[in-house]
Order: sequence, then C-alpha cells, then structure tokens
Amino acid sequence: MASNFEPKILAFSCNWCSYAGADMAGVSRIQYPPNIRIIRLMCSGRVDPVFIFQSFLCAFDGVLVLGCHPGDCHYLVGNYHTEKKMNRVRKLLEIVGIEPERLLLDWVSAAEGARFAQIVSSFTEKVKDLGPFRKDGLEQGLEAAKATVQSERIRWLLGKELDLLQEGNVFGEKLSSSEIDLLIDTALKDEYLKNLVSLILEEKPLSCKEIASLVGLSPMAISSYLIDLEESGEVSLHGFEGKTPKYIAG
Repeated sequence: MASNFEPKILAFSCNWCSYAGADMAGVSRIQYPPNIRIIRLMCSGRVDPVFIFQSFLCAFDGVLVLGCHPGDCHYLVGNYHTEKKMNRVRKLLEIVGIEPERLLLDWVSAAEGARFAQIVSSFTEKVKDLGPFRKDGLEQGLEAAKATVQSERIRWLLGKELDLLQEGNVFGEKLSSSEIDLLIDTALKDEYLKNLVSLILEEKPLSCKEIASLVGLSPMAISSYLIDLEESGEVSLHGFEGKTPKYIAG
C-alpha cells in the first residue's frame, strides 16, 4: 500500500444527531481527517442498502453510516432498522469478496462533536490499513448485490424483520432471532446467486456446467436457479451445442 494513500470515504448522517454532531465538531474546531464526504438524511433508517453497493461501484474506499444512539431515534426505531440492514449488507459484501470492515455503522448525538471526530479519524485509519478499494473484477458481484437488495422478496423481509420478531407471522407464530437470521441470510444468498447468474448470461450464452464453473457451485444448484430465472422471464434457452443446452439473459 502506498504510504501517501488517502481514502475516499462516503458518510451518511442523520439530520437530528450525527449531522448535528458534525456541526458541533466544526463549531468547536475539533480537527478530523478531511477524507469524508457527508450526505445528510432525515434518519439513518433511510440509508437504503442500494446506496452502500453503489458507493463501492463509484470507487469509494469506505462507507460510514452514522445515526442517533439506540433509544434516541427521532423516529423511534429508525436506527434499529439501520443496524439490521447494515448487518445484512456486511454479509453480502463478504459474499462479493469485499472486506466488511469497509462499512462502519456507529452512533453520535448532537452534542458529541468530539466523538464524531474520533469515529471519522479511527475509520479513516482503518481504511488506510485496508488499502485502496479496487473494484476491478468485482463490478459484476456488486451489481448482483445491488439487484439483490432491490428485489421485492428481500425488501419485504428486511422491512418486516421487526414485525416478525415482535408480532409473528400471519399465523401469529413468533420467530426467534436465530430463525429470522437463517431465513434472511438464506434468501440473500439465493437472490444474489440468481442475480449473478443472470448478469453472467448477459455477456454470452453458457451451459449449466459452464455457469457452475464460473460461480463455484454444482451444476445441480445452477440448474435450480436457471429454472427460477426461466419462469420469471429473465433467462431463456439460446440453443444447443451438440446436445448441451445453452442459456442467455432475456
């Protein structure tokens, strides 16, 4: 890593606490690294997971999400949803092949200018240690991850996570945290792999075995994804090479 590397960091800050904390740091003339670019939102709960993957597609080296302390959210449970969503995003980052440490979620109150500066300084140093983010070879995975968190299935699960914990499903059955984690993590991986297969087939027609080799799964597993993608109209049979069927996106 070059010793003069200065990371580009995108920060999402809630209006009521962390953005005000940044203002407090400025008013108090507390020094912190100038590496961050801040986007203000009304609540950290409005940080869509799509924003995170798009940030890395735009070649930011790290992403910082700052909200109100738990229990102090202006919208009651906004930061609860933030924490749950960012935990899922970290898992997807790992699947794509990106260090999850490049994403940090933390809490800052309006009066904590010094804490804001400390978090920015600490995160900047961590990203420096990780080195520059190089998206070469990861674009397809990032696009698949972005499509995953945009899917109706995943948006519904992430939006209903609190309800499933507190109120249960349509039958009144409450799910444990571990059951919900397994449910959502399995859905994330399935949707990601389906989207990745679809993106791979946008480039050229491939057989099930060829796709399996690229993705690192068994042909049987890829076959089940192809069936789902064919049913949804995202993938179609392109033709045959000998007796081997080849598929293409669209």
